[in-house]
Amino acid sequence: MKQKYYIGELAFKTKKECESYARNIINNLGCCSIDKTHEKYNFFVNLINNHPSCLEKIGSGIDYFYIQPNPLVKKYYQTMIKRTDGSETDFSWVYCCQFKERTNTDDLLRAMRNAIKDDIIKFKQQSTLKCINCKTENELYENYHVDHDNPSFQSLKDNFLQITNKPVPTNFADCDVYKLTIFKDENEDFKNEWIEYHNKNCNLQILCRDCNLRKKKF
Repeated sequence: MKQKYYIGELAFKTKKECESYARNIINNLGCCSIDKTHEKYNFFVNLINNHPSCLEKIGSGIDYFYIQPNPLVKKYYQTMIKRTDGSETDFSWVYCCQFKERTNTDDLLRAMRNAIKDDIIKFKQQSTLKCINCKTENELYENYHVDHDNPSFQSLKDNFLQITNKPVPTNFADCDVYKLTIFKDENEDFKNEWIEYHNKNCNLQILCRDCNLRKKKF
């Protein structure tokens, strides 16, 4: 029997068929908000649940979804989540139709990002909210993102993994409150060494949401 691909209870014979179905819904809806009263709300909940980083994307919880023009190519649409804590994030609906499996490497990356989350928030709170690139200011707090300038987060992560003498974790936990991948207590030494390395070597900057999305490669 051939494998089927699902968005909730909707079954598709191929990933291509799944992607075409999702694209038609998004194109027909256009720019709009999709809250719990919307007829397509459950479809988007099931769609984001296919994302390998769904827990990180959902964060504190979904307030509503919304569709906006893609900042890179205006004729296409971008899907977004407004969280219950007021923050927001983009998510690739196409990626949700590719059915990528979460690997140990994915979980390590998530845990390393979450380990420095408090320091990232602290930097944003102590910074002037003005985009270093386009100079946009006076926008809503959530419209500004903290970005790793040279070196990139990826470079910091890779360099640290090369120099650390601590065993690299292979098992992780999910935080009950925020539903994020985190280090287990047994890996506290690795976590603390990573945080110290990151904070000594990172070069953070403030970007507006659009400039940060243009910079992202996902």
